[in-house]
Parts: sequence; C-alpha cells; structure tokens
Amino acid sequence: MLNRYVKSDFGKNVVTLMTGTTIAQILPVALTPILTRIFSPEEFGAFAFFASIISFLLVFSSGRYEQAIVLPKTDKEAINILGLCFSLLGTFTILLYLILFLFHDFFINLINAPALDIWLWIVPPTLFFAGSYRILTFWSNRKKRFKGTSNSMIAQTTGRITTQFAGGITKFGLWESWKKLTAFFGEMFNKTYVLPQGIDPIGIGSLVLSLTIGFFAGTLTLFIRFFRDDRQLLQFVNRTEMKKQAKIHNKFPKINALHALTDEFKNLGVNTTILYAFSESVLGFYSMTFRVLRAPLTVIGNSFAQVFYQKAAELHANQQPFVNLVNKTVKRLFIIALPIFAVILIFGPDLFAIVLGDKWRTAGEYTQYLTPWLFLNFVISPIQQVAIILNRQGSIFLLALVGNAIIFLSILIGSLVFDDVKIGFLILSILQFFYYLYVYLWIRKIAQKAH
Repeated sequence: MLNRYVKSDFGKNVVTLMTGTTIAQILPVALTPILTRIFSPEEFGAFAFFASIISFLLVFSSGRYEQAIVLPKTDKEAINILGLCFSLLGTFTILLYLILFLFHDFFINLINAPALDIWLWIVPPTLFFAGSYRILTFWSNRKKRFKGTSNSMIAQTTGRITTQFAGGITKFGLWESWKKLTAFFGEMFNKTYVLPQGIDPIGIGSLVLSLTIGFFAGTLTLFIRFFRDDRQLLQFVNRTEMKKQAKIHNKFPKINALHALTDEFKNLGVNTTILYAFSESVLGFYSMTFRVLRAPLTVIGNSFAQVFYQKAAELHANQQPFVNLVNKTVKRLFIIALPIFAVILIFGPDLFAIVLGDKWRTAGEYTQYLTPWLFLNFVISPIQQVAIILNRQGSIFLLALVGNAIIFLSILIGSLVFDDVKIGFLILSILQFFYYLYVYLWIRKIAQKAH
C-alpha cells in the first residue's frame, strides 16, 4: 500500500516537499538546544510577538488573492493574479512605512513592548519578503514545481537559523577567538550553566532580522526559477485583466481575508493576553511549545496541504470527485501523527528538559495540555481548503469564528478567572477536540455533494 502511495503523483509530490522540509528542519531541530541556551524565554517571547505582527499584516498585504493563483485553467489568467498580488503588496508596504513614520511612538506604547522599539522599522521589508515568498510559493505549486518549493523552504530556514546562530554568538562576544567559542559551548551543557534572562538588544535584534533574511532567501530562490522559466508570461499582464481577475475572485479579499484576519486576531490576541496577564517568559514558553512541535510536524503537514490543494483544485476544475482524496489524506495524517503526539503527551516535560535545558520544562508541560488540540489541528487543517475550492468560504469563515472564539476565550478564562494559563490550555484543548471533529464531518459532507 505504501509503495502504491509513493508511486502516485500525489505521493511523489508529498515526498518531494517532505524531503525539502525535512532538510529545512534539520538545522532548527539540531540548533534548538543551543538557541534555548543562548536566548532567554523573554527574548523568544518578544520575537513571537514580532512574528505575530508580521502574520497579522500578511493578511492584508495582497488581499489573499495569492490563493487564487492555483485555480484558473490558463497561465495567462494566473499571471495576472500574480501581478495583482505584487501590486497590492508593494502599495501596502509603502503605506505601512508612512503609517510607521507618523505613529511609531503610539504603536510602541500600544503594544507595551519597548524591546521592539527600533525593530518596528523592520516590519515593512519583512512583510514584503514574507508576502513575496507566499505569492511565489502558490505560483510554484501551480506549475507543480514542488522541488522548487522544497528548495525555497531550505533556503528560507537556512537563512533564518544561520542569522539566529550568528546573532547568538555576537550577543556573547564569541567571535574573538576559536578557543573562547569552543569553551563556551563546552560549558553550555553543564548543569551549572545559568540560562540567560531578560532581553538583550543584540539577542532580540538577531531574532527579528532572522525572519527578514529567511523570507528574503526563500523569495530569491523562487524568483530565480520564475524569472528563468516564466518571465515571458509577464507580457500578458495588464490592468484590465488584473481588474477582471480581481472581480472574479473577489471572495478572497471579502471573505477569505476576513477568515485569515480572525485567525491572526486570535493569535495576536492570545499573545497579547498572555503578555499582559502573565509575562514575556510565559509567552516565551508558549511560543517554544509551538516552535518545537511544528519542527517535525511542518515537514509533513505543509507538504500534504500544498499538494492536496493543488490536486483537489485540479480534480474539481475537471469536474471529477475528490472525496476519496479527502478521506485518504485525513487517514494518512492520523496514522502519522498518532505516535508522535502520544510520545509528547507522555514524556513532554522530560523531553523539553533534556533537550532544551531544565528551565524549559514548563514549555514541555504546556505541550501536554495542548496535545489534543494540536493533534486534530494537524490532521484536519489541510482538508479545510476544500471550502475554498468549492466557493464555500462564507461557511468556513463562520466556523473559524467559532474556533477562534474558543481559543481566545479559553486563554482569557484561564488568566482572568483561574489566574493559571494551564487551565486555559486544558479548556482550549477539550473544546477544540470536538470542534475539529465537527469540521471534518462538514468538509467530508460538502466534498461528497460536489459532484
């Protein structure tokens, strides 16, 4: 059965992406035990907040039209959607600089994060490269260049993790001599080693810049392939056709963007609630939970999601049923995820303490509470793209509102009622478990009725 799966186009494309993302995650996984001894939980917390700002603004940057690049039958239509995306992204980036120039101090006071003061100016270029990377990734997947997408993931992750590592060494002034550097790493894993605390300007700076450089590297990799093979299509880009495609796919900015916006409001709201109700260190533990869990799971989940979206869209465009693809994707992800999450559920705190340092045991405890939610989120998330393909974006948006409300309110109850973030995580996981079961049944139902 496995051999038949790997030999299929779907299986080959998933394996291609998984190979790239596996390689892309080797460095982060290998260096995480070092990075958690170089950077403090407070620095990771501030960085998580910066990253959530980028994710939030990314919703607006190109109107979510990039997801429509995969849908048209002809490349002439798709290239105009790509042109539309870059026009919107460039305009939004310029406007963002103007807003920052006028209201920089206001935003610093609003977010209550003085450590990010000068780094807010890095938001526009980071957003531009993040948006470009996203747009060109959808184009690459449309052209079934999954190897190119895979290579871009490697470039992005390498750029990000290299910058973090170099910044960490700079933070401790270890460039002076090889002897000093090796001595530092030798002491790092001793039980007497004192993990860093507080926020160092170089520490938070290197984390922030790593995001910018990572997205730039990934974008450059995809752009080189686009310029080599597809630049002749640019002659078909014109304002009239871009307006036409914008009108045809207007549900993306009207509904899909609202859907994504609520997701980012949820993420930003959760981070802000934790930051205000508890501390930067608690937010750092929370962000590390996701950082470590997503390392191996991103390898699989994103690969399945990208290939599933392209294949399901292709089948639907050719008026062929794809409910079997939905069921098989969920089954495969369930089988893959079950042993991973079982180990995390049982040994989470000990694993985090051994690998990252005893101070990070709290992050391991968080994983135990969050496991039921993250398990079903991993299994079900890729097939939610069925709603986009079937133009049911309004329905999935309403469901997302319910799911996001559950997450945000659970954290809020944990902080305001119980003054214990773990209780909030427990409430969240129980409710989200049943929420994702319902989403799966609904997705399967609309997929069955599609043809």
